[in-house]
Order: sequence, then C-alpha cells, then structure tokens
Amino acid sequence: MKTNKIVLTNQTWVRLRRASQIVFFLLFIWLFLKAEYVGREVLYWPVDLFFRFDPLILAAHLLNFSPWVAGLMWSLVFVGLTLILGRFFCGWVCPLGTTLDGCRRLLFKPREDSGVAARWRRGKYYLLIALLAAAPFSLNLVGLFDPLSLLYRSLAIVLFPAFGYGVEKAGLTMYRLGAPFTYVSEPVYQALKATILPFKPLVYLLPLLTLVIFALVVAAERVDRRFWCRALCPLGALYGLVARFSLLRRRPTALCPDCGDCTQICKMAAFAPGKPARHLNSECQLCLNCLNQCQKEDRVVFTWRTKAPRAPLDLGRRQVITSVAAGVVAVPLLRLGSLARRPEEHLIRPPGAQDEAAFLSRCIRCGECMKVCLTNGLQPVLWEAGLEGFYTSRLIPRLGYCAYSCNLCGQVCPTGAIPHLPLAEKQAQVLGTAFINHSRCIPYTEGDDCLVCEEHCPVSPKAITFSEQEVLNRRGEKVKVKLPLVLPDRCIGCGHCEHVCPVGGEAAIRVKRSLRVEM
Repeated sequence: MKTNKIVLTNQTWVRLRRASQIVFFLLFIWLFLKAEYVGREVLYWPVDLFFRFDPLILAAHLLNFSPWVAGLMWSLVFVGLTLILGRFFCGWVCPLGTTLDGCRRLLFKPREDSGVAARWRRGKYYLLIALLAAAPFSLNLVGLFDPLSLLYRSLAIVLFPAFGYGVEKAGLTMYRLGAPFTYVSEPVYQALKATILPFKPLVYLLPLLTLVIFALVVAAERVDRRFWCRALCPLGALYGLVARFSLLRRRPTALCPDCGDCTQICKMAAFAPGKPARHLNSECQLCLNCLNQCQKEDRVVFTWRTKAPRAPLDLGRRQVITSVAAGVVAVPLLRLGSLARRPEEHLIRPPGAQDEAAFLSRCIRCGECMKVCLTNGLQPVLWEAGLEGFYTSRLIPRLGYCAYSCNLCGQVCPTGAIPHLPLAEKQAQVLGTAFINHSRCIPYTEGDDCLVCEEHCPVSPKAITFSEQEVLNRRGEKVKVKLPLVLPDRCIGCGHCEHVCPVGGEAAIRVKRSLRVEM
C-alpha cells in the first residue's frame, strides 16, 4: 500500500513565513481595535494577548518583585518554542518586524546593507542587560524599548487618531459636495464607523514626539535591513540568548568556502566575523531566504541535530560589567530627578494606581489604558512625574473624566499597574479631590447661578453641594446665589466636574492629588 508523503518546497516555507507574519500582524491590529468601549462593561476579547506572551515584560516584572500576574506566564510558551525552533518570533510573529519589512518594501529601494547594524549588533544585548539590572531597584523602563509597546503606543497616540481624523474630514468634505460623491462616500464612511473608527474622535498629547520616535525606527531601514531588530531591540536580544541553545540549526553551520551569497541574502547578517564565518543562531530569525535562494540544491538545510560547535556570543566581560553598572547607576540618577521635581499637584493617576512608586515600577508604557479609555481622559506623561514617569498614563479631566461606570483600563493593563477592580470597588477609589477656584467660578465672580458641576457629580450623596449667600453681581446689585462647595470626604476625584465646567480655559474647579492618596 502506497502512502503519499507531503514535501514542502523551500518557496512554500517562505510563503508560510510571510503568511504567518501577515496573520499575526492582522491579529495585533484586530485586538488593538477591540480595545474599545462598545456599550458593555466587560471586554470579551483578550486585547492584551501579545503582551502576555512577552518574556521581556515578564523578566522585568519578576525582577522588580511586583505582585504575581498569572497572565504573563504565557510568555514561557514562547521561550520554550525558542529553545526548540530558535528566534522564530522575530521573523514569524513580531508585528513590529512585519511593519518594518512592509515599510522597507513600500518606502525604500532595494540596496546593499551598509554594515552599521552588524557592527552594532551587540548593542541590543547591552541595552537588555542595563534594563534588567535596573529592574530589581524598581526602575522599570523596558516598556520604552519593548517592540510591542513601541508599536502599540505609536498606533494609539498617533496613527489611529490621525486615521480617524482623516476619515472624518474626508467624509465631511464629500458630504458637503453632495451627490454623486455621497453615493460612494456615505456607505464607506458608515462601514468604517461601524467597524474601525473609534467610539469618539481621539486626541492625545505628545503626538509629534511619538511620531518622530516611530519614524526614526522605520527610517533606520534605509541604513540596514531590520536595523532595529539587529542593533537595538531588547526583546530580540532576550530571544537571541535563548536561541543559542535551540535544537533547530542551519547546515552548513558556516559559510561555504566557494560561495558567500548568504551574507547578502540574510536580512539579519546572521554570520559571525572571521574564517570560517559561522552561522549565529542568536541572530537568525528563520526567514528561510538562504534556504530558498541557495543556488546549490539541498546545500542549505535546517536540521534538528548537528555536532558542529556553535558560534560563540562574545559580548566582552568589560562591556557586560559596564552595562550592569549603567543600569544600576541610572536608578539614582532618574529617581533623584523625579524626587527633585515631585509629582505636580494635578498629576492624577488611573483608578487603583495612586501608589506612585508601585505604579511606576509596573507600568510598561504600552498605551493600552489610553486606547481603551471611554472618555479619552487618560493621556501620556512627559515630564510631570520626572524622567522616571515618561510615557506613563495620567488623567487630564479637561480632556476626559474617569467614567463612574467604567473599569476598562484595569481590564486591559497586562502587568497590574492599573489593578482590575470590580466596578463597585473601582467606584470607591479616590483619585484626588476637587477644589474650587473662587476667582474663576461664575457664582463667585459674576453673581449668577451655575449648577453644572453639582449636576454632573456621579457619587451619591453628591460631593458638591451649595450654600445660598448674598453676593454682588456684575451690575453691583446684591443678589442671592448658590455658591458651590466641595465636600472632600465624598469626592473621589473623577474629574467629571472639571470636564464639564463652562468656564473657558482652565476650569474653575480642578482635581488635585489628594492628601488621602499620598498618605
């Protein structure tokens, strides 16, 4: 009895790798779009799925002795697969790597690598060592360099809001032009509104800075293919260290003496300098281009067993020690800078994250909480919390308040920096306390009644009441008006009153960091 054996060609393997990249990239985008309020209190999709499988986040989380987060343990699955397959995540899964491959095809003409990334490839290992050395001292900066956080943050703060703004303006322009343009524009607009566009138009702070950082990562592709992955990515460095011991290896394990084409084909330049130039498992992303484009049939293969010695990963003892020292020294330098500034009085953290030190040690600056915020009130921090707080989230009530019936930010936070609190417990969380500026409040300055802040106060009994007194109005007449008063023991600092205050510019009632929070 004959059996049919399925043999995949080299070209088929390359197509599978490209299909895998596209599938995981689309999954990343789909989960990004699902991180949004859609009329229910609970998100049905694991929108933080990619971060759960990120071992760099897990490593930093464990090293800074943060509370146990079971969801992060899923990253050990990818660590185990790396021990078997090698650094496949970077070539088959990573959405930022796929983005860079796509941008290179669209924006840049094919050209030979300059060799800069190959010379700097050890830099990502030094960066990884420095970041992990700082983690035990509660300085957690891995999110600034983690590729998943970097891409998600760029999408949330710049690219997605810009896309929504462009669609809204284009739809409005077509609507003003009328028929026959609206015959096409309106169905397209309605379809996008129902599927992709956000619940409400989004506006974030730091869009230019975020765009510049993302643009630099993309522009580095003009220098060398996968420059970020080869020279800077700490997650790639972590996978590279694990991949050195992988079971799947390339054969031949060094460049063929009669051919050096692999050095031109390989987007990662995964060959150690010297003669013979040995293949580096730590750098290989299993793109399989060398397998597909080799001119000699069956010369290049990937096999499970080989007795050839592995190429050494020489990081240099002095350089490693310097990297550790840099990570440790960064702790007092950044921490003292933060302490010197002191968090400003209007720096309001998300619900449940009022312990500033604990929040800073757990937050990975991914932007999940900002993306999912129902009112668009969570915004990125620049200098308000010192250097240590860069890109962490804060509530700016003038842009959006903390909705009383919403706890989505705690649901999406992958590290527990914003705890997932039951709604009733979240509603009792004190973010700060509202204070009235009598020099700007309408009843105090103009002698006219204004009930807006009291009407929108969500707590029961209300934290804002009135005291009826005689004051002078704008015409100099004595009139009785209701002067608003804040009862601090009831106020939770949600910022709803500040958001709706009708006074132009700075609101007449503002939320400040509560003394109860600081104690």
